[in-house]
Amino acid sequence: MGEIASEPRRNFGEYEVESVLGKGAMGMVYLARDKRIGRRVALKTVQVQQRFDDESEATEFYQRLQREAEVCGAMQHPNIVTLYEPGYENNVISFLATEWVDGESLRDRLKRSKPLPVEDALRISEDILRGLAYAHQKGVIHRDIKPANILLSTEGQAKIADFGIARPVDSTLTQVGSMLGTPNYMSPEQVKCTDVTARSDLFSVGVVMYEMLTGIKPFSASDVSSILRNVVERVPALASEVNKEVPEPIAQFVARLFAKPPEDRFETAAAALGELQVLRGTVPRSAPPEVPPREVGTSSVGAGSISSARDATTDRLVGDATPAISPKKRPTVPASVSVSIIGALAAALIGAIVIIHANTDPTPTGVITAQQHAEFVLRKQSLATAKALLEAGRYDDAIKAYDVYLRQHPESVVAREGLDDAMKAADAHKPQSSVTAEASKQSKKKKSNEKQQPSLWQRIFRRGKAPTKK
Repeated sequence: MGEIASEPRRNFGEYEVESVLGKGAMGMVYLARDKRIGRRVALKTVQVQQRFDDESEATEFYQRLQREAEVCGAMQHPNIVTLYEPGYENNVISFLATEWVDGESLRDRLKRSKPLPVEDALRISEDILRGLAYAHQKGVIHRDIKPANILLSTEGQAKIADFGIARPVDSTLTQVGSMLGTPNYMSPEQVKCTDVTARSDLFSVGVVMYEMLTGIKPFSASDVSSILRNVVERVPALASEVNKEVPEPIAQFVARLFAKPPEDRFETAAAALGELQVLRGTVPRSAPPEVPPREVGTSSVGAGSISSARDATTDRLVGDATPAISPKKRPTVPASVSVSIIGALAAALIGAIVIIHANTDPTPTGVITAQQHAEFVLRKQSLATAKALLEAGRYDDAIKAYDVYLRQHPESVVAREGLDDAMKAADAHKPQSSVTAEASKQSKKKKSNEKQQPSLWQRIFRRGKAPTKK
């Protein structure tokens, strides 16, 4: 059970290879077709290029690979590449048939153009966090979040690939493949070989976000050892300082994702996702119940149901059983009168249109460019973020957010009013002890000043007192 053959093949079980997609962490990746149902898949082969030290180590490796295949096969989420089935040779896994995403990887997208537009970067980040939140709830940690493992469909949806297959959560094997992750995107705990938790994935997400927003890797260096040292020690500049188009609240969010101590990051991917949705203003709201259309005052018989005006209600779906208002008989208007009225109204309307058209300058008064629209969206999101912080009781953060906005847009009345409200709320919620301490401090200062200044009688007495002769 040592080496698995790596020579080119045309068939893997019921899958026929069509083309080569690339090289994965543990072998070649092919575009293949399932001959049974005609579905295209990404076929990831398990090609171990290094022999194991003994049979027990090989057995352990394949058992863990099997267990991870079972876990990942049970995950069904729109932001995770689906594992369809594993293939076996000699009773061990030899390939994995996964969902084929028609599009490109985030790595290829960044090679074409970087940094990405802020809105695109945030939308992709939401998808990544959404997939991770689901996986972490299932007890699966990815351990290698990086642009090459994020696939972007032609519809714009981001999907996480290679989920836990090459890197079992509880694996201690380091001889085969990139079992510890990719240096530029590893967390400090991965570098130091300490316990890896779900927060390690959040660190990697922060690194990916930083690269999307700024176009640079925050811990890059000329050699691997320097990269690993930077991961543990370097604190990169805020994304907003590198790219002025990045709002500061977003930059602070990214910085919190890749904080050095795991406890300083978000507690869960779900918590990070919720915060990002607040910053973007995309918090999902529950949709109202759909009310089927009703025809009051008519009766219909079909499928054993009868409806009429007598048993109609305003809205049964929300528990309102108030009887609907019965339609009243309205007076009819003779047809000749109706035609005359309609003709007169039409003539008046045509005349008004002619007058308006004659007095209107057909030249457009303004054109909104794509950049102006993007700036408008960012301004709106920044104000929404500041307001959300204020409503959440985070007054100091709200003051900072409004202050940053006003430095960029000093003419904003809404931001100035929001800053005033935040400052008033912050003053109103100051601890009483601090207020008392400040008052006591002022009182002591006043008494001290009174002691230092002589009274009026003391000054008069001193003025009249003759100097003492020596």
